[in-house]
Amino acid sequence: MASCQPKVPGVRYWDESWWQEFFAKDLAEFYASLNGLLNARKALLNELSGDLAQVLADPQRRDLALRVLFGGLDENCLEKIKQGGYVDCIKAGTAAHFYKYVLGIGLGKNIDDDQKESGGLLNLLKTMSFEEIGREKLGISITEYEPIVMSSFTVMSYLFEMKKIVDEIYFRIKQVIQVQQVQADYDLDLVKAFEDFLNKSIKLLPLYNPFTFFIRSLYSTPRPYLNIMYCEELFSDPVRNLMRKYGVELTKILDPGLNVRSKNDELAVIGHKDGSVGKLIVKLVQKIYDMTYKLNSYGYPVSNEYKKYVEAKYNEETSAGYTLEKLISTIPGYKVYCERKQITVEKGVVTAYEIKYPYGKIASIAYDKFLELFSPLLFLGIAWIEKVWVEKNEYNYLEVACLGD
Repeated sequence: MASCQPKVPGVRYWDESWWQEFFAKDLAEFYASLNGLLNARKALLNELSGDLAQVLADPQRRDLALRVLFGGLDENCLEKIKQGGYVDCIKAGTAAHFYKYVLGIGLGKNIDDDQKESGGLLNLLKTMSFEEIGREKLGISITEYEPIVMSSFTVMSYLFEMKKIVDEIYFRIKQVIQVQQVQADYDLDLVKAFEDFLNKSIKLLPLYNPFTFFIRSLYSTPRPYLNIMYCEELFSDPVRNLMRKYGVELTKILDPGLNVRSKNDELAVIGHKDGSVGKLIVKLVQKIYDMTYKLNSYGYPVSNEYKKYVEAKYNEETSAGYTLEKLISTIPGYKVYCERKQITVEKGVVTAYEIKYPYGKIASIAYDKFLELFSPLLFLGIAWIEKVWVEKNEYNYLEVACLGD
């Protein structure tokens, strides 16, 4: 490595051992924990499978089943469930809430079915003993909910997506990293399994992990700013070859639209190629953010990690020596970018358009000024540019994560 050193502590993109450490240790530990959680959940469902009457008649399975369905609920809440209708008394921190809302396990394919069947079960338990119930066929079973309910993602849907993403990452780099389908062994202790998985997940986030910070910073950042922050060696042949070896490939996603090709390349916004490992890692990070947001909204004492990241970065100094908070105050009407806007670039001018009513042009800015104002935001992942195909046409969209939003 030359005398120029990256301005982000811990980033060693030229060092293959740094890449090996992430894929063979950080990501592998996350993968093992995720597999362990998913397998422990599957084992629990297998343990409680079959008609609920037979499960409740078996003393060894009965206590576990009742904990899954009603654990931690007080008498008032149980009475509400018996009466049917919407139940809002099942709070975070109870076993019932954890199994239903986090792990997606209950009676039926969704929360509504579960509440209806749970009410009927509690009323049945008032009149029949477990032995009497065991001689019946209730026609209901403890099962898993549908991962996505009415277009709303659940915690489990994020976990299933994470599994697919990491499987794909390791498939792409199988020639250089051999990671077996390992899993942590939690038996039926789903609480410990989830806590371990959550801790491993958070350790992968860019606020704590220099590697994922590096990969996220390459999502949509102008090349001149990458040269400042990471040095020109980032685009050297040895580094390009090393990155390509691990499935990370960069491409031009936006340029100033000038007549001089060399100038367009020099000033271009660079990003990950579609389908590359870099794009997959960014997607994985976003799923972890989404999961922490969902847990936070459910009332669990988990930080909204993306909000935490944005707040931390707003207070950091940029390469020019001032904070992002001060920088964005100089962007005329920057709040309009807090919601996705379509942008076009032509002859060195960036123009933004509203994509919902009232439609139309909302702002124009010279490309060099755009680089000055937005480069730090794009580098930190607080702003991002995405290419989207709509009816066979390709569009660029710009969005900024603003404090308080």
